Amino acid sequence: MNIPLKLRRSGGVAVTPQVHHAITLGNQARDGRDWPAAATAYRAALEVDPSLTHIWVQLGHALKEQEDFAAAETAYLTAAESSPIAAEPWLHLGHLHKRCGDRVAANRSYMLALKHEPANPDVLQEMAHFLGIGDNAQMRELLALLDQDAAEAPAFDATPTAGDAVDAMRHIEALLPGLPEESRAAARWQMEALSDLVGAARSAEPQPDFGDRLALIFDVSDLISYFRNARLPTGIQRVQIETIGNALRLNSFGVQICAFIESRDDWLEIPAPTFLALAQLSLASGDRGAPEWIGALARLQLRLATSEPIEMARGAYLINLGTSWWLQNYFLFVRRAKALRGVRYVPFVHDLIPVMAGEHCVKELTQDFVSWAIGAFEHADHFLVNSESTKRDLLHVASILGHEIDPVDIAVIRLDADCRKPDLVSAHPRQLWRWGLRPNGFILFVSTIESRKNHLAAFEAWITLLKRHGAHAVPKLVCVGNRGWLNDAVYARLASHEGLRERVVMLSGLSDAELELLYRACLFTIYPSRYEGWGLPVTEALCHGKVALISDAASLPEAGGDYAVYFRSGDVDAFTTALERLIRDGGYREALQQRIYAEFRPRTWSEIATDIGEAAMRWRAHDPDLPANVSIAQLGAWHPLTRNYATAIWRGMRSAEVFRVGDGWYGPDNWGCWTKPCGGRLEIGTGVPGMAIRLCLQLHGIPNRQVHFTVDTSDPATSVAGVLKPGEYKWVTMTLVPDPAGAIRLAINGNMSIDLAEVTDGDDPRLVSVGVAGFFLCRADDGQARLDFMEALTLGTLADLAFGGPPSGYEGGEHAR
Repeated sequence: MNIPLKLRRSGGVAVTPQVHHAITLGNQARDGRDWPAAATAYRAALEVDPSLTHIWVQLGHALKEQEDFAAAETAYLTAAESSPIAAEPWLHLGHLHKRCGDRVAANRSYMLALKHEPANPDVLQEMAHFLGIGDNAQMRELLALLDQDAAEAPAFDATPTAGDAVDAMRHIEALLPGLPEESRAAARWQMEALSDLVGAARSAEPQPDFGDRLALIFDVSDLISYFRNARLPTGIQRVQIETIGNALRLNSFGVQICAFIESRDDWLEIPAPTFLALAQLSLASGDRGAPEWIGALARLQLRLATSEPIEMARGAYLINLGTSWWLQNYFLFVRRAKALRGVRYVPFVHDLIPVMAGEHCVKELTQDFVSWAIGAFEHADHFLVNSESTKRDLLHVASILGHEIDPVDIAVIRLDADCRKPDLVSAHPRQLWRWGLRPNGFILFVSTIESRKNHLAAFEAWITLLKRHGAHAVPKLVCVGNRGWLNDAVYARLASHEGLRERVVMLSGLSDAELELLYRACLFTIYPSRYEGWGLPVTEALCHGKVALISDAASLPEAGGDYAVYFRSGDVDAFTTALERLIRDGGYREALQQRIYAEFRPRTWSEIATDIGEAAMRWRAHDPDLPANVSIAQLGAWHPLTRNYATAIWRGMRSAEVFRVGDGWYGPDNWGCWTKPCGGRLEIGTGVPGMAIRLCLQLHGIPNRQVHFTVDTSDPATSVAGVLKPGEYKWVTMTLVPDPAGAIRLAINGNMSIDLAEVTDGDDPRLVSVGVAGFFLCRADDGQARLDFMEALTLGTLADLAFGGPPSGYEGGEHAR
C-alpha cells in the first residue's frame, strides 16, 4: 500500500501535496472573493483529509459568504468536533448566528469559545460587548483565573446537564488560594457567574404547569434595568420586590417572573430563586462595587443573554408592577404573547405624572411615557392602580385619547403596606453622629431629589424659621434620596444660603437598616410633594410611628389618611406654619404620634399580593376568549412607523406601530422601523373586506450595502420585488383586495443585512435588514385621497395626513390637566 507522504504544511499541520494544492486553490479563490470556487477546493481537500479543523473553518467562511448558512453551520460544528479544545470554530459559529439574528445561539457559541480559550481577544470583545463590561482588558481581568491548560471540554450537546458548571467551579475554587487576599472574593463571584452561564446556557427549563390555578406572570423589566445602574431599590422597585416575593410564598397562584430585555427583544424567564436572591442582596447595602453584587448581576446577565424565551403559561395574566416606558418594542411582544399564548396584559399604573404634571419631567421621559400610554390603552385588558386619585387620572387620560374603560377593569391596590422588616438588624445609633445628627434633633424628608417633590418649599420654610428663631431652635433637615431630574434649582438654593447649608444634610445610597435608624430617631417627617400616585414615604413614616406633615396634593390624603398633618399644596406659608407648630408644640406632636401608635394598622405585603391575585380571579371569571384582532387603519391617512416625540396628548392620538406583527421588527426609530434578518410582517385592517385598496409602502435601504427586497402578499400575483441602494428610500405601490376579515397582510424581506455597529462605532449592535418608514392606503377608486397624498408628498407635508396625528392647528405644550 502506498501511503502519501505529508511533505507540506497548512496551518501548522502536515498535509500531502494533493491536499496542499487543493488548499492553495481554495485560498486563492478566497482572496479573490470567489466563494463557490473556494468552497469546492476546500471540500476537495477535506475529502482526502477530513481531520483538518482549520479547513472546515475556511469552508464555513466560504459557505457563509454565499449565504448558505445551514451548510456553514455544519462546517463549523464539524470543525468543533474534529478539535474539541479549539475555540475558533465556536467563535465563528457565534459570528454566523449573530449574522442570522440569533443572539441566543451566538452568545452560547461565544461562551463555549471562551471556555476553550479564555484569552482569545475576539471572544473577549464579543463577551464584553454583550455583557456591557467594557473593554477587553476588563473582560480579561474577569477571566484571569481560568486555567488555559484545562482538560478537553466535552463535545457540544444541546441538552447536557449542569455538571460542567459544577466541575468548572471546583477547578476555579482550587485556584483561588493562590490569589491575593483582596482579589479572592471578587474573583470567586465573577468565576461563579461564568460557570453558572455554562449550566444556564445549556439547560432545558421545564414547561409551566399550574393545573387549574390562576397563572400570574410578573414582568420585572424596569427592575432589572434599574439594577444595572443602582442597587438600593426606591419606591416602585420596593413594591415589586415585596409583592412578587409574597406572591411566591402564598402559593395560591402559579407565578412566573420574566423581563423584556431590549438587547434580546424578547421575554426571558428569571427563576424565582434567582430573583429572590438578587432582591435580598439589593436591600442589604448600597455598595454597587461589592463582589457579591457584581457577581449576582453577572450571573443574571449571562442567563438572560443565553436562555431561551419564556414559555408563558396559557391564559396567564402578564402583570407589570413597574414601568416599561423606554422599551420601544415592548408592545409588539405584548401582542405576540396575546396571539400565541392568550395572555392578558395588566399594567400597574402608579401615576400619570408625565402627562398630568409634565412640567416636572424631562422631555425624553415625557416622550417615552406618552408612547407607553398610547400603547397601554391599546393593549391592556385590565389595569391596576395604587389609589383612587390615580384611577381618576387614568380614566381622564383614557377619555382624552378616545378610549372607554369600564371602571370594573380597574382594580385599586392601595400601597398601605407595612414596610418594616422584623428580621432587620438595626444600625447602631452612633451612625447618627457620623452624619452630624442626634436623636430627635432632625426632621426627615425621604424622596428622590427632583422638582416635583418640592424641596424648594422645604428650604424656604427652613430659611423662614431660621430667621425667626435662630439656628439653635430649628432642627436639621435630613433629605434622603437619589438625584432625579430638574433639580438644579434645589442644589443652587442650597449652595447660595450658608445658614441653610449648615442645617440641611443630604444623604443617599442608604441601606434599609440606616433608613430605619433615621425614621426611629427623627422628630417627624415631611413630604411637600406637588403630585403623587400614592406616596410611599408617607406610609413608611406612619409604619415607624412618626407624624408626617404633607401636602394635600393628588393621592397624598389617601396615603396619610386621618394620621397625617396637611397643608394646601403650593402654599409655602401654610407649610411653614404647620412645620413651626410641630417643631415647637411637643404636646401636639406627641398626641398625634400616640394616635398613630394606637390606631394605624398597615396591611401586609401578603395582603397586597392577594389583592392582585383576587382581582385577576374576578376578571378571569368574565374575560371572553381573546379574538384574533387586527388593528384598523385609517383610509386616506399616512401611517408612519416612527417613534413618538410628542410631549402632550390629544384626542384620537395613536401609533401606527400596532400594525407590526411577529418578532421580525426592531423598535421604532425617528424615521421608521428596521426589519430583522428574518423579515417583518404587517397586518393592516381596512374595515372594507372585498374592496380594492391602493397601498403605498415606503422602504428604506440599509447602510453601505445594496439589498434585494420582496413584499409578499397572500396573492403571489400582487407581490413586489426590487432593489434598494444603500440608504435609499423607495416607494412601492400595490393594489390589493383585503381578505374576508378586511385585512391586508404583507411580509417584507431583504436578502442582505448589516450590523449597525459597523456604521455607529459600535454604539448600535442591531443586525438589520430592509427598513419600513410607513404606508399610505385608500380606496383604489378614491381619486381625491390619492391626489391629497401626492400633494403632501410633493410639498413635504405628509405628517399632516398622519394616522392618529394632532388635530389641525395643534401647537403642543398642553398636558392632561
